[in-house]
Amino acid sequence: MSRLALEDQNYELIKAHILDPENSPLSEEQQNLLNRLVAASKILEKHPITKQAVAFHRINHPEISLMQAYRDVFNASRLFNTAQTFNYDYWHTWLINDIVSNIQKCRSVGTEANRKIMAMEHANLLKAIGVKPQELPDPKRMEKHQFYIMIQNNNQQVKVDLNNLQDLPPATLQEINKFIYGGSEISESDAEQIMNS
Repeated sequence: MSRLALEDQNYELIKAHILDPENSPLSEEQQNLLNRLVAASKILEKHPITKQAVAFHRINHPEISLMQAYRDVFNASRLFNTAQTFNYDYWHTWLINDIVSNIQKCRSVGTEANRKIMAMEHANLLKAIGVKPQELPDPKRMEKHQFYIMIQNNNQQVKVDLNNLQDLPPATLQEINKFIYGGSEISESDAEQIMNS
């Protein structure tokens, strides 16, 4: 007869183990696995980066392999959702949809009490969505401004326009490069020596 895996066990059996570990209906192997998963979930709350969590989990349980530690941390994150795995976008969308649904239901009934509920739900909706900004960001802001790089070499300053930098001829770009890095080009033998080192 095959044994059920821990995740295939009845919820009531796991609950009975948690409430009364002395008289647990789970096998000893399953009890150890459950205890490791709970310990891994506690580690994940403090150290959400998987690699760090696995390292701490192996310190607490030196008898398990690295693969088993990764498996425990993965299963713990799957079974015990923490703040690091909480889907805030889904929750925010659900919250807004629920508020809108409540407003629609109250509007369809149309009583005085429902109008008060609608007013509260509108206030909640405003909190969830937020206030519209005074000014929306201008998508063409980059086109309206000129951006310069200030290059300084030996007390000389040169202002280079970033928008026109790509349009400069190659000879000018080489001169700017010489000006920035202050000097002559390296010889082929120097380049070979750099590449071989």
